[in-house]
Amino acid sequence: MKFVMLAIVQLLVVLSLEIVLQSSFAQNLSEETGNKNSSVTQYENPYIGIRLSHPSDWGKIVELDEGCHKQPSCVLGLDGTSTNYTFGFSLQKSSKESCNCMSLMDHVRNGFNTQVTSLNGFSFINDNQTTIGKNYPGWQYEYSFLHNGAEERGINVFATFNDTYYSIGVTYPEESRAKLLPEFKKVIDSIEFLPVQDQITKIPSFMNMSEVEGSKSNTASKNNLSGLQILSHNSFTDSEGYMHVVGEIKNNSPSAETYVKIIGTFYDINNQVVGAQFSYANPPSLGAGDKAPFEIILTSASVPTSLIDHYILQASHE
Repeated sequence: MKFVMLAIVQLLVVLSLEIVLQSSFAQNLSEETGNKNSSVTQYENPYIGIRLSHPSDWGKIVELDEGCHKQPSCVLGLDGTSTNYTFGFSLQKSSKESCNCMSLMDHVRNGFNTQVTSLNGFSFINDNQTTIGKNYPGWQYEYSFLHNGAEERGINVFATFNDTYYSIGVTYPEESRAKLLPEFKKVIDSIEFLPVQDQITKIPSFMNMSEVEGSKSNTASKNNLSGLQILSHNSFTDSEGYMHVVGEIKNNSPSAETYVKIIGTFYDINNQVVGAQFSYANPPSLGAGDKAPFEIILTSASVPTSLIDHYILQASHE
């Protein structure tokens, strides 16, 4: 599957030894000091191929869409954060096909281009080559953007291992910088990549959800990249309290695409991920230049609609 990231509003996609940091940001990161007495939690997920340590008060790292480790792409976030500083965190694993990447730099460019076109007030600060964990090559960049009219910053770190692509990110207001960055550096330093235990399964076309019942405006923005293009989207809440995102997608590639899939990731006002869901275009296969409607339904009873502030849309095809 080829993977195209669309409509990221603070995408936060996360990854103890010395990290090679060459930019002014990297120097600042190394100079920051955090809570040296905080406890640490070990996290290991053989299905996405990663092991790392993180502060215990960050809560648990969880799959946003339960069982997504079986899919070509899987987004993880935090559950139960109890820090005394505000931040957002995300870790994403993608297969070579879903990433549509031939190299680490393809992966970096995909993430960067998405944020340039989707974040309000996006401004690039710096980037540099780095080392993740003991000796994994990586790349990172720092940026700023506007959230609710206030400037915040973000850091994205990218890596690849055995044809699996990883992006790890945090976003934060300036007042959280001194406490967050030292902890984030420790997380990056602790990373160990593992052979992925392949459990990817194909989802049949009868899982399509394509009913369109109306819409209301929302704060999400859209992003156009080559291949698949989301032409429009909006959201509404039904009588059962479920959130729906409806829209239209177009295949801009010169060839037909099958199993066109749209993934929605939902965030609260603090940029914490609170849920994820996916659906297929209707019909799921699109010829060159074809358009089709789609509908994503967030059915998780554990995610009240009142928590959702904005969302990300991503599209992929087989």
